[in-house]
Amino acid sequence: MGGAPGAGKSTLCAELAAQIAQKLDGLGYWLDAEQNRNLVQELFPRTGSSSRHIRLVSRRSGSGSKVGWRDALQAVPPNAAVIVVDSLQRWARSYVEQTTLLETVAMMRPTVLVVSHFNKAGQFAGPMGNEYDVDATAIVRPKNIEVTKCRWSLCPRTIERPMAS
Repeated sequence: MGGAPGAGKSTLCAELAAQIAQKLDGLGYWLDAEQNRNLVQELFPRTGSSSRHIRLVSRRSGSGSKVGWRDALQAVPPNAAVIVVDSLQRWARSYVEQTTLLETVAMMRPTVLVVSHFNKAGQFAGPMGNEYDVDATAIVRPKNIEVTKCRWSLCPRTIERPMAS
């Protein structure tokens, strides 16, 4: 999931994660390296979603030290319904680490939604290969979502975003 800052990437992931967790009657895990617990909780009501089935895995440990993505993923049980990694560039700074993170989550059982930043050219930040390592890519824009890659359906295609009330 990519897009410009403030486009609604995290909000869309919150809605999708809540729906997946609820439909699978399981728990979702939000690996947050971007915001704090309160800001993450505020994402769900924007779309009428519930955070009841979502557990936050913070970048900070109980002692206040930073936790890496490997440690954060270890906090996620194998029977998780969905995982949100927010964001790829904050959890894994180098291109090698980003690729390793994507390869690791690709081997996991649950659906994984990864938020990615855009570069100044308006494209996914990081190596082009990252886009090839995932099953689908979507660009979140203010009025629509452009699906640029999807292993399960024809692309590209654009989906209009419903206006939030």
